[in-house]
Amino acid sequence: MKNNGLIITMIILLSIIVICLIAFLCVCITGRFNYFSGFSFKRDSGKVIYDETYDVSSINNIDILCDITNVEFRENSDNNVKVVVYGGSNSSFNVDLVNNKLDIDFKQRGFKLFSFGGNQNSIVVYIPKTYNNEINIDCDCGNVDIISLDDSTINVKADCGNVNLGNVKNVNIDANLGDIDISLVLNKLNIDSDCGSIKIDRLDLKENSYIKSDLGDVKINGTNDIFIDADVDLGDVKVNNNNRYSDVTLKIEADCGNVKVNN
Repeated sequence: MKNNGLIITMIILLSIIVICLIAFLCVCITGRFNYFSGFSFKRDSGKVIYDETYDVSSINNIDILCDITNVEFRENSDNNVKVVVYGGSNSSFNVDLVNNKLDIDFKQRGFKLFSFGGNQNSIVVYIPKTYNNEINIDCDCGNVDIISLDDSTINVKADCGNVNLGNVKNVNIDANLGDIDISLVLNKLNIDSDCGSIKIDRLDLKENSYIKSDLGDVKINGTNDIFIDADVDLGDVKVNNNNRYSDVTLKIEADCGNVKVNN
């Protein structure tokens, strides 16, 4: 029994060390440090290398694929979608609108593991709040920030970086390392997080949903009248006013972390 306890403890400690090392690399790559141990991590703000506007009625899907890049969606007051890409001379990008799908592909050429002095890459999409189609983002390293889009479905795959969303109809997030913060989900959500906290201000779920957290707290400040089925291996669970007879269930599984739901 003692040997088993020691093995489990060592596995946990080694996992934490690996996660910390990955987090350190990601922070360096995204330019959070200006100077550390003789290495210069300063990153210039990227120059505008693409600026184009599209009619929103011609777009049914927006797909973004990027490596070391921040992705941000901002409100556009007119009925257009504007794409602005910031980067440097070593950036490689392609933007196409084909069959009503807007594809944005952004890569940094010639990146080296300890070369942190390049430009800060970012993709900024200006979009009407009435946009009601899908947004798909696959980002290796960088933050994702999206305004409230009440009628949209947002799918995010993030290896390293925070995900911040406003109001959204449906959301699917697969995150390896980074915090997740959502204002409101109006229909359905599916979140799988390896390491990072999950915070949701409000849920108004119409369909069964799921949250999986390997390492990190889950906090939901308010929900509609649903059943919360929470299972935690290591941590505390606090759920208020749970309705076991509801037609809608939110399943929460957490390996290590606290779960708190005010519903």
